[in-house]
Amino acid sequence: MADQELTERLEQLISENEVLLLMKGTPTEPRCGFSLRTVQILDRMGIEYGAIDVLPALQPLREVTSEISDWETFPQLYVKGELVGGCDIVEEMFASGELAETLGVEQPETPDTPESPADLPAQSPPLDIERN
Repeated sequence: MADQELTERLEQLISENEVLLLMKGTPTEPRCGFSLRTVQILDRMGIEYGAIDVLPALQPLREVTSEISDWETFPQLYVKGELVGGCDIVEEMFASGELAETLGVEQPETPDTPESPADLPAQSPPLDIERN
């Protein structure tokens, strides 16, 4: 069973943020390719979102997200309190225009090709929100 305090805190953060990304690293310095690709898509959409670096508490957060949304892998994108999915789903939704519809924004016309971060950051404390 997942840590109840951590579960309650994560549920609170999901409800307080219209768009929340649980990811490895931060939007400015992703720590895995899937997180990087998801951040690039959200940045292309031009929306504000909160982000949580799951690395400092990876296993406890896997247990919590398994209970909350039956999803254990990261990244995880939540919109209006509901799990949208991970990187592959976000990419598919972006390509079809469904993500823009879900987020209530216009679909970008041409893809950007942002560079990958050169240096990876030190880990941040669990459940700190970074705004992007």
